[in-house]
Amino acid sequence: MVAQWLKNVKISKLVRILTTALISNCLTIDPTLGVTGQNILNTRSNHQPKLQVLLPLYIYPNWYDKNKYAWKQVIAAAKKVSIIAIINPNSGPNNAPPNTDYQQGIKDLHQAGIKIVGYVPSNYSKRDIQSVKLDIDIYTTHFKIDGIFIDEAASSIEKASYYHQLYQHIKSKSTDYNVIINPGVSLDEKYLAQGVADIIITFENYQKNWSSYAPTKYQKNYPAQKFAALVHTTANRKLMKSILDRAIKNNLGYIYITNDSINTLNKNPWDTLPEYWQAEVNYIQQLNSGK
Repeated sequence: MVAQWLKNVKISKLVRILTTALISNCLTIDPTLGVTGQNILNTRSNHQPKLQVLLPLYIYPNWYDKNKYAWKQVIAAAKKVSIIAIINPNSGPNNAPPNTDYQQGIKDLHQAGIKIVGYVPSNYSKRDIQSVKLDIDIYTTHFKIDGIFIDEAASSIEKASYYHQLYQHIKSKSTDYNVIINPGVSLDEKYLAQGVADIIITFENYQKNWSSYAPTKYQKNYPAQKFAALVHTTANRKLMKSILDRAIKNNLGYIYITNDSINTLNKNPWDTLPEYWQAEVNYIQQLNSGK
């Protein structure tokens, strides 16, 4: 009887601990991974917005030229929406610590409450994994960042172990680091179950292809903050707003839309802010407020 009573007390205590943790949003239930620790960036609480901005900020931080300092517009936007900025000194950390301009830019972003992740290419798992880890180590050692963005992620389930290794490597540096991967398409749920990322970009493409995008059925079982979309070549505000409306319906927690295009001379749609940047920020704020 005493042994059974002690067993019941332990179970009751465990239930209370789990209940309290879930109520305070310290834990989240993942359909494939069970109970896991919450990452503040990738799990929606009652207080988190419907949409946040995942911004490829592939623009040099020329803070010394106040009239051309594009990062200043991003900093101003952080007063209205939550932002994760992806910095990319030179297709990665440029094999070196940040120069003084990046140091200042990173400081400016952090002071505005913007989270920063460092860009690392993986060439669809063809890049030597030690080279990828070296880039990660440069960021985590020398840059004041909040996580890593792994671009060019292979989407086939056979490659999941490659990204699981990178995920583990990043988390070994700090469990607080957020890991974002970019396959640009939806993944098999078994891929997710291997533990590869906190946020997955399931769409990176032209706006004209957005209408045919449909999330996989399992996506609705996960927090919206698990998924993101990057949409380029979006010509005007009307199209931009329609994408934002549909993003919420598709259970996407992070979004970025631009009129810049891969069809430009430098083939980089992420090296300028969109012409309608302020309108995009304002509309996301409006959607998040429920108005």
